[in-house]
Amino acid sequence: MAQASHTAFSPRKGVTHIRLRRVILCASLLTASFISGAKAGIKVWAVGDSVRVDPVRSQPFEDNQNLFPDGIRRSYKRSNLIWDAGTQRIILKAARNETVAFQIVIERTGEKLSNVMVAPAELAGPNGAKISLENVQLFREWYVHVRNPAKEDYTLGAGWYADGLLPCLHWSGNLYPHTYVMPFDLPDPLNNVGQQQMSQTLWVDIYIPESRHAAPPGSYTAPINISSDQGRIQLMLELEVWDFALPEESSLKPNIHTDTEINTFREEMEIKYYQLLRKHRLSMYPLGYAPALKISGTDVQIDWNKYDARLAKYLDGSAFTSKYGYSGPGYGIPIEYLVLPFDAYPMNLYKQERNIQLSGKEFKFYAPWPVAMPRQGPTPEYREIWKNTFRAYQAHFDQQPAWNKTRLLVYFLSLDEAYDDVARERMFYFGQLLKEAGAPRLQYRVDGWYPKETMERLAKVLNVAILGLGGWDSEAVGEIKKRGVDPWFYTDASRIDSDGLKGRALSWIAWKLQAGSWTLWELDFNSLRAWQYPETYEAQNGSGMLVYRGETMGLDEPAASMRLKGLRRGSQDYEYFCLLSQAKDGRQMVDEAVNAVLHGSIDDKTSLGAPGMWVHDPDEWERVRLKFGDAIERLRGVPAEVRWRDGLERTK
Repeated sequence: MAQASHTAFSPRKGVTHIRLRRVILCASLLTASFISGAKAGIKVWAVGDSVRVDPVRSQPFEDNQNLFPDGIRRSYKRSNLIWDAGTQRIILKAARNETVAFQIVIERTGEKLSNVMVAPAELAGPNGAKISLENVQLFREWYVHVRNPAKEDYTLGAGWYADGLLPCLHWSGNLYPHTYVMPFDLPDPLNNVGQQQMSQTLWVDIYIPESRHAAPPGSYTAPINISSDQGRIQLMLELEVWDFALPEESSLKPNIHTDTEINTFREEMEIKYYQLLRKHRLSMYPLGYAPALKISGTDVQIDWNKYDARLAKYLDGSAFTSKYGYSGPGYGIPIEYLVLPFDAYPMNLYKQERNIQLSGKEFKFYAPWPVAMPRQGPTPEYREIWKNTFRAYQAHFDQQPAWNKTRLLVYFLSLDEAYDDVARERMFYFGQLLKEAGAPRLQYRVDGWYPKETMERLAKVLNVAILGLGGWDSEAVGEIKKRGVDPWFYTDASRIDSDGLKGRALSWIAWKLQAGSWTLWELDFNSLRAWQYPETYEAQNGSGMLVYRGETMGLDEPAASMRLKGLRRGSQDYEYFCLLSQAKDGRQMVDEAVNAVLHGSIDDKTSLGAPGMWVHDPDEWERVRLKFGDAIERLRGVPAEVRWRDGLERTK
């Protein structure tokens, strides 16, 4: 871990990567602190996990009263929901099997700070209980320069945004020689921002183990010792653990569709992506996994050996156990979804004819499978090949009962968001083939913003409809739900220069709309260069990129973005909603609170998170979680038949 990297870079990208590596080697990963004491030339404050602090102005981008008059309170540096500067305390509450996060902002009040060191400690709790440092993650926030803000109806503007998270305590690879992890200076001339840097923000994750034996309820404390050439300070972290746990299996199963090349990574790297998403209570389903097959006439022979060898650990859940070095939420739970390799055409004909998306990363995945359409159109033999391949998948998975928790999705990239009559007939045609094949394990999925009439017809063959959030029609959705279709929504919640609450909001929106789940499109587009260049698409900063490629920085693992952490916070919130809704009158309590926060219209007239769509003070969102956590814990004293319908009493 503490060795300098010898990773080779391609000549074409070498200069950029070497410069980035030099930046990281000298910038040093920093752990966290909360300091109050300008006498030493240091000022430190803490804040929650839904804002990004500008390192030049030392204030959140979300602190914008003209844009968000209902936003973060102006006295946040003195006190906020988690921070009390007067007593230098950080105060948190959490359930077991939950990760709580906060940020520490270290400001210089003089010309510079030098040799800053941070030493966190394990958390000591009731009767000798401890939450070890293995459950604490410290990250240095990496800044990217947004030069071209989004051209949508609102943006937080240009500037240096914190986003990528570089690990300080636990990592694999050759990120830094150990002596460069700490100490660090402010300003740090090599960390992108340069001499104008007035502050450095750190991210802290604390995971509370699921077991009641490992994390009994009560109060936990831990000192955080901070030293520099300008002085020493000790802070106190206080964590109250409630007497209940969030479930291992996700209730909402929020997911990210990715059509980059994760399926081609070496397996040791691939599993780290799956585990990273699981730790954030998210799932991903990459395109590109396909078994070898031979077709003779209408007979289909499939060689499952390599396919199974690659995917079995995800399908039986062992990828998320100690066998593969995993600990955290969703322990031993199989992946939620697997996209099967079926597709009909070599490209999206609807988009090609209209000059939409003529090039892009997804083109490598356009390929007819199991067989291409004959020139003369579909034939009886063509139909049988498709149905026989559907049946082969069904039969193979029937032989593996340990794999029966994963939803097998049949999705055609070549018909994605295709809106003409020809495309709609093709969607119906292949859905009907699947239905005729008698392969119920395989679920037919269609994505797009389709009118009510189209959805009602497709509902005859659909299992999952992923609908554009802006065009969500509650009445039409209600009708297809009656026919057994599971409605999800998709949108873009990954823009860097928009409200930091947007990731958290997705799961709240899912609750409000009674959606089956939500989907984001793409996980790590342009993520190798994103450490320096956040503009993944023109005037779209961070869109399609939520996880950074760690190898740019010498890591042998992917690196999460702060936006990915926001998605985790919302996914965990959803579990609170589910737990409380099982109690008498709990559903009404949840609905009222969610609607009070999401008080505006969610439609296609404004961008997600625009002023007026929801409450923009992150403390108000967090107060809902705290209120619900206290309510769930109080319900432990109520008889079980009143408390819950199932499952919530489990303790260890």
